[in-house]
Amino acid sequence: MLDMRTQRLELRLTDEERQIDGAAATAVGETLSDFFRRAARLRAQEVLTDQQQIALSDIEATRFLDALETVDEDTVVRLRDLRHRSTIDGIVDHPA
Repeated sequence: MLDMRTQRLELRLTDEERQIDGAAATAVGETLSDFFRRAARLRAQEVLTDQQQIALSDIEATRFLDALETVDEDTVVRLRDLRHRSTIDGIVDHPA
């Protein structure tokens, strides 16, 4: 069963945008409405995928994994200090 289209969207275009978009829709055999709907859906999926996934090159992935495996003593000291202050302030009680 097909979903019923019940929502309406209006947008304003320049004459040039309308001409280019209309020509592109005609070139692929779609109505302007179908062309916009398909293009908007593809872009929305792309944006949401970019927000949910991190793509790293091989070099970036290697640097990231190296950073995870490398102990940063300054960070360790700051985390210990934060943990100690939290215990003293009664915010969080962590076992030593």
